[in-house]
Amino acid sequence: MSHQIPRFHKILPIFLFLLAAIIGFSFAQDKLAERFDAARLAWDSGDFIRALEEFEAILKSPDGGRFFEPIALLTGELYQVTEITKDGRSIRVSPDGKRAAYDGGTRRAPLTRIIALENPTKTAAEIRGTNLIFSPVQNAAAFLRVPETQEIADLRKEIEKISGQPSPDRQALMTKQRQMSWLEAKAANIILFDLLSKKEKPLKIESLLKSTLVFSPDGREIYFVGAKETDTTSNEIYAVSPTGSLRPLTSGPGFKVNPVAIPGGKFMIYSVSMQTPFPKPAPPGPGAKPVPGAAPAAARDQTQRPAQPPADAQFRPAGSRQFVLLNLADGKATPISGSSPAVSADGSTLVYLNQEGSDTTLNLIKLDGTFKPTVLKKTQERISSAAPAPDGSAVTFDMTYTRNGEIFYIQGDGKGEVRLSREIEPDRAPRFLNLSQILAVKGEPRHSRAYIYDLKTRSNFRVFHNNTIRTIAPEYEWVADPAGTHLLIGAERDGDTISPERGVYLVDLTKKIGMTDLLARIEDNLAAEKALRTKGEKIFQPIRDSVKAAVDKVSITKIYDYEETLFNFDSKYITQPGNKKAAEYIFGQLISFGYTPEYQEFESRGTKTANVLARLAGTENPEIIYVLSGHFDSNMRSMGADDNSSVTAVNLETARILADSPQSYTILFAFFTGEEAGLLGSREFIRVAKEKGWPIAADINNDMIGWTNDHRLDDTIRFANAGLRDIQHAAAFLFSRMVTYDTRYVKATDGASFYDAYGDIVSGLGSYPVLGNPYYHQPTDLLETINHQLLVEAAKYNIATMMMLASSPTPVKDVKITDLKSNRAEVTWTPSAEKGISSYIVEFGPENDPSAFSVTVNEPRANLTGFQLKKGEKLAAAVKAVNGRGISSWDWTRTGAALTK
Repeated sequence: MSHQIPRFHKILPIFLFLLAAIIGFSFAQDKLAERFDAARLAWDSGDFIRALEEFEAILKSPDGGRFFEPIALLTGELYQVTEITKDGRSIRVSPDGKRAAYDGGTRRAPLTRIIALENPTKTAAEIRGTNLIFSPVQNAAAFLRVPETQEIADLRKEIEKISGQPSPDRQALMTKQRQMSWLEAKAANIILFDLLSKKEKPLKIESLLKSTLVFSPDGREIYFVGAKETDTTSNEIYAVSPTGSLRPLTSGPGFKVNPVAIPGGKFMIYSVSMQTPFPKPAPPGPGAKPVPGAAPAAARDQTQRPAQPPADAQFRPAGSRQFVLLNLADGKATPISGSSPAVSADGSTLVYLNQEGSDTTLNLIKLDGTFKPTVLKKTQERISSAAPAPDGSAVTFDMTYTRNGEIFYIQGDGKGEVRLSREIEPDRAPRFLNLSQILAVKGEPRHSRAYIYDLKTRSNFRVFHNNTIRTIAPEYEWVADPAGTHLLIGAERDGDTISPERGVYLVDLTKKIGMTDLLARIEDNLAAEKALRTKGEKIFQPIRDSVKAAVDKVSITKIYDYEETLFNFDSKYITQPGNKKAAEYIFGQLISFGYTPEYQEFESRGTKTANVLARLAGTENPEIIYVLSGHFDSNMRSMGADDNSSVTAVNLETARILADSPQSYTILFAFFTGEEAGLLGSREFIRVAKEKGWPIAADINNDMIGWTNDHRLDDTIRFANAGLRDIQHAAAFLFSRMVTYDTRYVKATDGASFYDAYGDIVSGLGSYPVLGNPYYHQPTDLLETINHQLLVEAAKYNIATMMMLASSPTPVKDVKITDLKSNRAEVTWTPSAEKGISSYIVEFGPENDPSAFSVTVNEPRANLTGFQLKKGEKLAAAVKAVNGRGISSWDWTRTGAALTK
């Protein structure tokens, strides 16, 4: 047998070809990675168009799939999300993980909707009631139903009358609401509900006030918090059977609240409070005093953790930190010193917090009958909450670390502690999804986001988003199924925090989105961002050169000088000396800029304080006012570098630079006092403005704009009006390096005073994430936590925004569609009384395409043609005024009408 050895010259070409292919493939891979990195940097800097175009090209390339997950997480969600409802709250999931429920309706007519998680968009059952709970072992649920008695109906009218007043009497309102809580608890019926047959069975318990339902571990009884109408020093936790058999589970003095039945059937924990869960206030009248108490029984959320600092079974005095472990078999109550108890899913383990002098301890008890606690950790840092693993083998907790809350993991024997989160923002409320994943919340409660931490890889990712670039999606509730594979989230996915609606969404952690979904997301965002930038360019084109010249004058040195001086006045709360010093300093600076400022003095709660105002009179329409506002006071315990010297400094720099550049309309610079004491200054300003009939066209109200979570220069536009929002975005991306996000938001800001008085004429700037600064309202709100370059960019945005607004006609009024036919109509409006108006733009079209047609007219009316409507279909129309410089109103005035014939 012979062997032939191939000649080298024959195999060399093959070898070189393969080598070249390998090198070429590796080179292509490296080039793709470089493209992704460049696109990521573009996204980070706010160049979203370039980033999205590159992401799209990368994903469509042969090897682009390896960048699928990072691009998905950077632009939005990785896992599939289903909208369950646009309006729902108080989410709960059944112990078997098959069903969920959420509350809807109103206080007058509460509803609870039940869904099957395998078909979440279809309502499986709808009940008239609230506080629904699922049985742990049966196809049953229970809830409270409050009939509309005449007494309740009459009291409801009184509450609505008080609430409807321009300035409601809050003390009277609180008293009436407490009366309502008591009446609802008195009238409430416990209803047993069969989830299969949909049949209801009332459990009549007429002699007791009722709230807070909990099924027994075996599902055979319902536990509830109850009290006799005459009880003034105590109440009990009762058990009622389906037959109506009633028995008390507790006894003794004190108000027992927040019962939790522990899986396994042996134990229950509860708190003992100094305050009754059924407050019955004194009747209104001279000298009537409010009685402290809890929220209305029908509105109280169910929780798996006692929410109030409890006392022991012997009813310790107020301030004690104890809860009670009740043996359901023999009724023995074991008081445990501590707070925030939480139980493992299998019922084997209890964890809780305790205070020993200046130390906080994290404690674990195995529920094996000995109740011997193990101290897992003892620290002088603050631990806020803790939760055990499903099998009790480990604990996750959030603890203060370098002045901020972080997420930690520790084994059940106290070993193997690991820090999971590492960020400036507060991280809080961790709980286990399963043995290898922890769900925790990042951010302040008004802009919370859920993250999942993987214990094996130590990586984390954001769970929920709205898949847009600019608009944030605040989250409020997070409830997982027992397997940890599905997560229900209550959120304002559209970023609208003003409307009362709040959606419920189901995240399926077993199913990722597809490539088609991701590419569609990128295309939608690319189109939206291009449209925003095109619109912004068009808006500012008439005054772009003058704005550029103005923003180039911004001085970081000046801004820091303002900040430092204000900061050194210490607390600027209305009762502190720093408040008057700050007002005098602002007043003096405005004089130095060439203004004639004025104090707007008033007295509140025995304290005299003052707003500081200065006007830059308009050259063409001086009677119309655009307000730039922000509060200069601070929290009592804080010197307020970010909250709110950051805004005061930026608004002062804006006033300095615009002092020699008056615009067509008047700009009023308003520095408010008393925001931290309850929006006192802005409400006084509004009172005077209304009294004197000041024609305020819009307000830009800024609050806390100097803190950054990382290296990025970003803030959030908090708007009530989309027209103002778009001008602000354009001001930022055309004239500054600041990246802006947005949310429809005015709550708990001075902007709320304007919104309440004038409607949606308000917008402004705040931090990103919203209220993300962990130091605000704290002694740690210091100058060294401020990004001073961000304030430079914010000042440029501020100047551009105010110059654009004070050059723009105000929105037209009284737009109406008349003489509507299938293919023609007339639209009319009140002619603008402002000087310099040269024409009007009218956009119109069918409701599904409202900007299909456009006409420009010189009179306050237009004939609309070109469309075709059928009976019942609507025509939409919108109008803007245009001045001689080609600048249009900063917002459309819209109307619509349906074809009836």
